[in-house]
Amino acid sequence: MTAPRLALLVLSLAGASSARAAESADAFGGRIPPVSGQLFTKTGRLELTPTASLSLNDAFFSKYFFGLKAGYHFSDMWSVHGSVAGGFAEATGSTAVCPGNQGCHAATQAQLNQVAGDLKTIVGAEMAFSPIYGKLNAFAEQVIHFDLSLIAGADWIRHRAVISAVEANAGVEPDIRNTLGGHVGIGTRVFFSQSLAIRLEVKDYLYTVPVQGSSTLQNQLFTELGLSWFIPSLRGGGR
Repeated sequence: MTAPRLALLVLSLAGASSARAAESADAFGGRIPPVSGQLFTKTGRLELTPTASLSLNDAFFSKYFFGLKAGYHFSDMWSVHGSVAGGFAEATGSTAVCPGNQGCHAATQAQLNQVAGDLKTIVGAEMAFSPIYGKLNAFAEQVIHFDLSLIAGADWIRHRAVISAVEANAGVEPDIRNTLGGHVGIGTRVFFSQSLAIRLEVKDYLYTVPVQGSSTLQNQLFTELGLSWFIPSLRGGGR
């Protein structure tokens, strides 16, 4: 092959490659622009979140809580939050009692008063560490921004006391008592804008309850869903 023909072949292949690249670029034209950097910042901002929570691992009581959480972000990674939540508990379907000489039936209130888990109110304070900020391409049409957090805190918990079988059968009504506890958890936010985000957290609460004269460690696993509103930066840098 002569030099002129070889040069012509190389130019033809280069032109075809450029045309394919242009067609590939056109296929994604008008869809998602390149995204770089952290667009949704939290530094110096207040976060207010109404919440709804559901217990997950209690065999005796399902708890439905509603509350409010407020937090301040020192940086995009570190923040502190306070919260209050309360609601009601109802017996689960696994509380059936099956005596040997008769059929199964739902546990009576006297029997439920002998087990722990009937929480009334949780007031807490926590620190959160958010080391991960990410983006997801949703159906090649929209970029979803999210973060992931590790959570740890302390709590003041109101709960129904556990009474003995003798007291329960005598019709004694259990007191409402207070105790201190703590929690650990993980959470994520999905951002809609600079001001709004969906917030989902899973937390394990640990506390002690007196049962028949000794303290018993309890753990209650909750999932919490909320809608966060970010107030503009107190440092004047928020958007």
